[in-house]
Amino acid sequence: MTEANFISKNEDRWKALEQFNRRIKGKIRNLPADEVESFAHHFRLASHHLAYARTHYPTSHIIPYLNKVVGTSHNYFYVRESRAFSDVRSYFSQTFPRAVRETWRFWAFATGFFVLGMIFAWFYVSADLHRLHEVTPGWLGEGLSPYEVPDFGDGEVQWEYSLMAATITTNNIRVSFNAIVGGLLAGLGTLFILIYNGMMMGGFFSFLHNVGADMLVAYALVLPHGVIELMAIFLSGGCGLMLGKGLLLPGELTRRQSLIVQCKKAAELLPGIVAMLIVAGIIEGYFTPLAIDARFKIVFAGLTGVAMFIYFLRGRHDNA
Repeated sequence: MTEANFISKNEDRWKALEQFNRRIKGKIRNLPADEVESFAHHFRLASHHLAYARTHYPTSHIIPYLNKVVGTSHNYFYVRESRAFSDVRSYFSQTFPRAVRETWRFWAFATGFFVLGMIFAWFYVSADLHRLHEVTPGWLGEGLSPYEVPDFGDGEVQWEYSLMAATITTNNIRVSFNAIVGGLLAGLGTLFILIYNGMMMGGFFSFLHNVGADMLVAYALVLPHGVIELMAIFLSGGCGLMLGKGLLLPGELTRRQSLIVQCKKAAELLPGIVAMLIVAGIIEGYFTPLAIDARFKIVFAGLTGVAMFIYFLRGRHDNA
């Protein structure tokens, strides 16, 4: 092969590797996960071409060019950041929000089933308040009698409600991880958990609404931390549905290979989900119980929702 033919045949591949180098900007994590394999392929191919050129065209002007391109890629491909802090920062600034965007169909589907459970339980309990105990666990409905208006005080959460809040947090952590593991039952376990917990919330608030409780105060006891907490549950449900898809719809892969692929995708979300539950727990422990105007708590809850929306959209143009 002549030198001109060699260059003409491969220069597009070298330019593609240059483009990868520019997008990486010093950190391979800047590439979407599904493009890392392509980067590695172009890097190995260019390395082979460099060795070939040194052997067959030792005086070629292409050798310094390939040296530069391959050398840059080599640093990105083999050098890891040594500081754990950099890894954590990179995960929460790029990897987690990107993973949330890429898996939106799964957690949106999970959200839909949760909401369906809420809607069903709302009307089911509205038709007969005695049904509250059918759709809520004993600890949540305990002490609430039909047609008796619960006393939430003047917006300040009393000791009993603090205990209930802590129990709800523990329950939501358990729900999140059960929703993930439930995906191993072909996704059916995940769907059951989402629907049941949606029914629990919908039934409880339906009861409060129908007995004439102050709903502004009631929502203020849940939403400040609940916005983040519920999103963590929806993301967990999305993870469970990914596992279910891996088992039910393996495509051209074996079920084992498909499940491994989906587990890797879900694993990208797990640290972020845990962090969200921790943040929600801090808000629940230190902000939700404050004796302040319920409307201020509702506004705070809205701001957490807006902040999450902005955070999850972070860097979307860079990965386009």
